[in-house]
Amino acid sequence: MKILLINANRFKHPWPVIPFGLSCVAAALESKGYELQVLDLCFSKDCAKDLKRQVLLFQPMIIGLSIRNIDNSAGYNTLFLLEATKNEIIKPLKSLFAGPIVIGGPSVGINGAEMLSYLDLNYAIRGDGEDAIVEFVRRIDTDTPLEGLEGLVIRKDEKIIQDNPPLLVKDLNTLPYVNPGKYIDLTQYRKYNSPLQIQTKRGCALECSYCTYNRIEGLKYRLRDAQKVADQIEKLYIDTGISHLEFTDSTFNIPLAHCKKVLKALKKKNLKLNLRTMGLNPGSVDEELVDLMKQNGFRDVDLGAEAGCDEMLKSLGKNYSKKEVIHAGKLLQEKGIPVTWYLLVGAPGETKETLIETFNTINQAASKWDLINIGVGLRVYKGSPIAIGMKNDNPSCTKDEFLKPVAFIPEALSLEQVKRITKQFALKNPNYFMFDEDETTPLFVLRLGTLILKIFAPDQPVWRLHILIRMIQKVTGIGLLKRMLYHLFERS
Repeated sequence: MKILLINANRFKHPWPVIPFGLSCVAAALESKGYELQVLDLCFSKDCAKDLKRQVLLFQPMIIGLSIRNIDNSAGYNTLFLLEATKNEIIKPLKSLFAGPIVIGGPSVGINGAEMLSYLDLNYAIRGDGEDAIVEFVRRIDTDTPLEGLEGLVIRKDEKIIQDNPPLLVKDLNTLPYVNPGKYIDLTQYRKYNSPLQIQTKRGCALECSYCTYNRIEGLKYRLRDAQKVADQIEKLYIDTGISHLEFTDSTFNIPLAHCKKVLKALKKKNLKLNLRTMGLNPGSVDEELVDLMKQNGFRDVDLGAEAGCDEMLKSLGKNYSKKEVIHAGKLLQEKGIPVTWYLLVGAPGETKETLIETFNTINQAASKWDLINIGVGLRVYKGSPIAIGMKNDNPSCTKDEFLKPVAFIPEALSLEQVKRITKQFALKNPNYFMFDEDETTPLFVLRLGTLILKIFAPDQPVWRLHILIRMIQKVTGIGLLKRMLYHLFERS
């Protein structure tokens, strides 16, 4: 049984993402003795041509397609990515291959059934992919009915006939070791200093109003053994020579005790690593944690503050306060760990006053060299508490279960007003980064910036170039000119 796995992700911001999830699926299939190849289309200049060459040469019997993103997750000026995936990858693939095509990935965990209809495909796997894909392949290989397979969504005669609950791996320690470099050519990714991904757990017990992590990974934490995590990191470092690694847990530091166990086990390895993490929760940041992060080589972190106002934190379903946001920022700043602050503005209950309070709070808590990454508006996703509430209030607010982008509109402000107030702060603060307009940095600029930093400031995150450029503009008067032009066009 020959299986072709395809990485369909071509979205490259904030950097090209190494397809870790697809590599996990590849390792699971390989451990069962299946013959497989992986086609990475991230840097492809002609997807149809690359697909044709791979399919004709390998002659697979099953194709698995990883689709990472539905869109760019922006609530304002949302970039819908599935249309390009459909036209550039799915349509050419279907013209070449008549066998079973199964899709998976984070986006499928949210809208598996709707994606099958949109892409005109028959099979999707929601949730953890390792065990589900192995069982899917086994059943096809043995001509066993697919109905009832956990995690599988089945579409037949243009109708969804089954949408089974996700098959979640109960013991993550039983999964095989994953080295993406075995399946993917990492050369291009290294040019952008893309990190290798590490998971210490799956699942999320938090109840954020906009989030879908617990829909994708489950409501309970499934923890990996701390020593096994440290051993995997050491082996990855030895096997690939890559020291830049990113922890991609939904929330890195919850449960806090487990997080510290991982860092203590890793510290004993005495490796020279360049670490970062997404999903740092401000409510579970203490001095011991930050010290452990510093000692292990954390060069930057993503702090999911989302707001700097208690009223808005409550609206977003957060488990921490404004005071804890400030405390976390100060601790990280004192220890010299650069921070990308993530904000979501335009949530339920947002007003001009709450917006201004949020920006003032973050300016107080953050360093001038921290990046303030601001998402204007909440992109509503299926299964999130805010989506459920919107559908209850207005069943016609979406025709496809939020597959096509839908943004939440706060009652007191329009999204245009939220954008305008945010833009005014961004023009005054060089370290503000507006996700809906600044993410369009050309890829060659990112690559050049990465090269410059490697030569002159290897310890600095690439996003600090954005702040440096803005500061230069401020000193030279270009920033003032930009503000004048903005206000001129705004009045007109």
